[in-house]
Amino acid sequence: MNAEQAWQSVLAQLQMEMPRASYETWVRDTRPVSHVNGVMTVGVSNAYARDWLESRLSSTVSRLLIGILNSN
Repeated sequence: MNAEQAWQSVLAQLQMEMPRASYETWVRDTRPVSHVNGVMTVGVSNAYARDWLESRLSSTVSRLLIGILNSN
């Protein structure tokens, strides 16, 4: 599974778990930029989105990615 596929799986899970407005505002337009040595860098639209995601979703996203990448 490549970074894009893994990220799409994360997005699908977040879409089910989050309120629609939050997902649409902060998460929908994110994209994987790189995946090197177990670290995925995610691109966002602006600094506000980065800060929002880092403060509220970083641990959830890490957990989801570990589960997705380890299952393949």
